[in-house]
Amino acid sequence: MSLPRFELRRSGDYRIVHASGALVSLNPNEGTIIFFVDRLAPKVNPDGSMSVEVIERELLVEVKLSPVGFKSLAMALLGNIQEFEKRAGEIRIQPVVERRERDLSI
Repeated sequence: MSLPRFELRRSGDYRIVHASGALVSLNPNEGTIIFFVDRLAPKVNPDGSMSVEVIERELLVEVKLSPVGFKSLAMALLGNIQEFEKRAGEIRIQPVVERRERDLSI
């Protein structure tokens, strides 16, 4: 018995979004990924200088997956990253502690 073939088609509301990051969670029932974009909201001070007091985080799209789908996606992403890094070198990111300290100091 052969496996069925896949036919791809785009949904009527298909769109491409550019994200700054994602919020993720996993529980026994489902995994959730919420993609967001951060936008700086600069303020002009009386002396003419600029400062950022607020970062607007707009939630773009929320994706729900079963725990199996969530893990499958994580494995596929990791496999793609490993393959990319073999060809192009390590993708460097700041450690989580540094990112949190930076985010709080803005």
